[in-house]
Amino acid sequence: MKRIVTLALALCLAATTASAQPRYTWTISSSAVEPLATTGPVPSGVAPLYLWVVCNSWGMAAADFGVSVSSGNVILAFNTANGFLNAGSATALLLAVGGCPFGPVNAGTYLILKSAPLDMCFTGANVTVDCFVNPAAWPHEFQGFSEASVPCGVSVVTCGDFSSLTPTSWGSIKSLYR
Repeated sequence: MKRIVTLALALCLAATTASAQPRYTWTISSSAVEPLATTGPVPSGVAPLYLWVVCNSWGMAAADFGVSVSSGNVILAFNTANGFLNAGSATALLLAVGGCPFGPVNAGTYLILKSAPLDMCFTGANVTVDCFVNPAAWPHEFQGFSEASVPCGVSVVTCGDFSSLTPTSWGSIKSLYR
């Protein structure tokens, strides 16, 4: 019995220490169902834009970042969704969420008063906190929204290869040590 427990602990330790840095990517989208709709027209007046956590390799517990809009536009409010809570303001978000969700997840909706060409970008700390026993804040990538040009942030959102996180049966893990 001791041998099995020791093997299980060794596997857990190897999995956590050999892993690469987690990867988190956030976007601002004009769509409530498509996180990568980061360009396109937005009607004048009060309009919604949606905040998404798109790439999320290790699950997340919290995030800290700000947002800004181009001159002539105003962020009126940010309303959370899908279990997210905001302890910050509409322009300086301090988000928390239970259950360690993986992306893509719509974290909430911005209400924008649009009266000029709209660009919206991430500012501030730009970190996401993982869900481990000893949580750590990791820098995240982002792609803002632009009505007329290229959005700020990463040029192409790619979530990478998370195949190392694919569930594996206990039998296949045991067979590695026979």
